[in-house]
Amino acid sequence: MLRYLLRSLRRRRAAPESDVLRLRRGLAALGVYLGAVCALHVLAMMVFEGLGPGDAAWLTATTVTTVGYGDASAATTAGRWSTVILLYFGGIFALAKGAGDWFDYRAGRRALRARGRWRWHLRDHVLFVNAPSAGAERYFETLLRQLRGTEWGAGRPVLILCADWPDGLPASLSELGVVHIHGRAGTAGRLEAADAAQAACVVVLAAEEEDPVSDGVAFDVVHRLAELGVAAPIVVECVDDGNRERLRKAGAGAFIRPVRGYPEMTVRALVAPGSEAILENLFTRSGDKCLRYEAAVDGAPWGRLAAALLFGGAGTAIGYARPDGGVETNPPAGAPVRASALYVVVKEGREPTPETVRRLAAEAAAAAGDAPG
Repeated sequence: MLRYLLRSLRRRRAAPESDVLRLRRGLAALGVYLGAVCALHVLAMMVFEGLGPGDAAWLTATTVTTVGYGDASAATTAGRWSTVILLYFGGIFALAKGAGDWFDYRAGRRALRARGRWRWHLRDHVLFVNAPSAGAERYFETLLRQLRGTEWGAGRPVLILCADWPDGLPASLSELGVVHIHGRAGTAGRLEAADAAQAACVVVLAAEEEDPVSDGVAFDVVHRLAELGVAAPIVVECVDDGNRERLRKAGAGAFIRPVRGYPEMTVRALVAPGSEAILENLFTRSGDKCLRYEAAVDGAPWGRLAAALLFGGAGTAIGYARPDGGVETNPPAGAPVRASALYVVVKEGREPTPETVRRLAAEAAAAAGDAPG
């Protein structure tokens, strides 16, 4: 043990990555060594000085920590030599060495964490795999602020696994409580290091939002997640809609198009699974669409107006334009509507005519006027 201490002292330096585990093992061994030295000194004080166990332990503690209150000390020659050999040469030297190693270990651990090479041992976290090739910091900052504003994601741990930021996360992301692991999901052991099997949700981002090759990378990641037995929902950014079925069979549960300007779409997929499909459908040419119908409304309750359109087969009203040009969306059911136009979600091929919408709006207003106050 003394040989190990001397050798370690000669090569003392700030711990690089490869030395952190060595330092951890060395600290454990040093703790055992110090415990043994102190135990022997307590025994020596009891034998040579005739002290009780409590006084002997007190003398050992004050000596090895160099406090030295002076209320107890070794008086016999054998007791003094035991103190010199066990504590002065062995204990105090080892304690100083241990303190140095501890600071080295802490510095090394901070470096590993900052550089994304630390095993965080997270559970119920959101795992983001990959990062956008451009504007990654801004994208994640906007996305995470949106996520933190929801009840589901307010205090949830977030981990990013990507090849970006080898020298540490940007401060704007660290301040949001994000940690990261540097590397690619296709590298052996990276998904395990990210605790993918314990995640609450995994989001696989497309590195290139316009390159279908990104779907191949996503397929490999989803396949690896399935091999790990990941049971959490897997949300995948899919560039080519034709690849969705293959990704679904591999284990993906939800899909979104890479829309870098609206990371809120990803947040919706996390906090309200399925809502991303509804929102995405509104932006699809052959899906549902939101149309504006010029229809004057003055005072009809929103709930009655929306119900009239729905039961009249004219679609689902989601908002209206005020006469001053402003827009109200999803108002309370009892709110009186003063509108110059209505916004209605309709199915492709089943669009009502403007006349139908105006007629139904007028009937709702008339029915509201006839209702007992």
